[in-house]
Amino acid sequence: MIKPLIPNPSKNSVISNNGNEKTKKEELLTRLTYTLKKLNQYERNVDCDTNVAQLDAEGIFTQKEVLSQNVEENIKGIIQSVQEYITKLDYQLKDLDNADQQIENNMMRTLKDIDGTFQSLLDDVCYEINKRREELILETEIHKHESLIPLRACRREVEAQIQNAQNIISMSENMLQHPHRYNANRFGKIIAASNDIGRIPAVPYSEELPNINFDRPLNSCKEEIIEQISKLGCISRTVPVQITNIEERPAGLFVKWHITNPEYTAEEQTFVVEKANGETLDPTSCEFETVYKGSETFCFVRNIPVNQPVTLRVRIQADNVARSVHHVTRTSIPPYSWELDNKNYMITNNGKMATKLTDTISTLFSHGPQFDANHIIEFKFLEVSPEGEDDEGIALVYDPQDSHDTLKRKASLMITCRGKIFMDGDEKLMRLPRMRCGANIMISAFRKNAHVLRVNVESENKCVTYDWRVQTPLYFAARFTEYKKWSLMIK
Repeated sequence: MIKPLIPNPSKNSVISNNGNEKTKKEELLTRLTYTLKKLNQYERNVDCDTNVAQLDAEGIFTQKEVLSQNVEENIKGIIQSVQEYITKLDYQLKDLDNADQQIENNMMRTLKDIDGTFQSLLDDVCYEINKRREELILETEIHKHESLIPLRACRREVEAQIQNAQNIISMSENMLQHPHRYNANRFGKIIAASNDIGRIPAVPYSEELPNINFDRPLNSCKEEIIEQISKLGCISRTVPVQITNIEERPAGLFVKWHITNPEYTAEEQTFVVEKANGETLDPTSCEFETVYKGSETFCFVRNIPVNQPVTLRVRIQADNVARSVHHVTRTSIPPYSWELDNKNYMITNNGKMATKLTDTISTLFSHGPQFDANHIIEFKFLEVSPEGEDDEGIALVYDPQDSHDTLKRKASLMITCRGKIFMDGDEKLMRLPRMRCGANIMISAFRKNAHVLRVNVESENKCVTYDWRVQTPLYFAARFTEYKKWSLMIK
């Protein structure tokens, strides 16, 4: 078992500081000392000249011992006003106490986050260093033993030759000492054995032996690693961006945010919104996934389980930029759904999927008005008839009529099977791609003013935008003909 190394806290960094400049730590200590000194000035009980000058009662009230009614009422009014003023100031003091506590809690959370992050980093780095060291030690042991194998074989051969030579000497001396035991057979064995005498096994020279070496990493490589570590993380007085508003939507949320740090307003930023299921307050959690990336300051978070908590946060896409405060929220609004009483359609998947059941052209509406400003809806086509006509398609409408509704009328925005767009019954110049199996049409709407919606319609990387004067909320609708040739899902 190879004993792991542990950090030496007394070891100085290999990166030397410029002697003519203060180190980062010295600069921070200087700033901290100055800040504490300034803070202590407000902590000390300083006599302020806030006392109202004492009235000279003897000089004023020598002639009158009773106040006039007018003066008495004025003084009582002053007392009441001052008391109300003190009450308001007391509320301000409570707000300041809460602010102090918020900063203190925020600091403790930040310190805990710093310790946790760098302890994890230290553990990981020490683990990888010891892992690499152990691998190199094992590799060195392997090279050592592999190099000793031929030497051991050569040693065995030399020792065998020595033993053989010693046996010849012993046999020869024995014959000299006991000549009566001489015979031709024994003498022949001695002669045969002695013929091998003189063969010396080759032993490698020192320069021929393996030279096991450790190639140390370059100092520049080591310094680069330490330099990277020295730049890890940063402290921000304020988070650059914060979530400002979250609104419930059908099986989703509408999220808004804004930049709180003026340093990031000079140029366009890319924002990243992340979501985790449940109440996830750990900023290092792996549960977060990206649900939006772009330059807008709002987004829709879709496909959220109803009445289940989710955690949202936003950040600017840049290195060492803090994320916003975590917001735990949920939606109580059920997903979009179709009406159930149109016998020309089969409704499945909790009201989200509609499939044509007859060859009679019929208009299907949503189960009540479900679409409004700051909403988004997606129509996904699972089955599409290649013979679809321009009197078939999908729509948003204000006042639904019966199943014979053509959808090409006032207060209706219709997209036909062939991609034509009709608003209030009038055909628009722009067209979308023809509806096909697997395609999506996404419609989002935002409030331009009290009476006008700005509607975006997207399909297959093509987008059109219209300003539509219409009342809300709206129904969504579908109008198709052929049996088992049309199936679509809403989300």
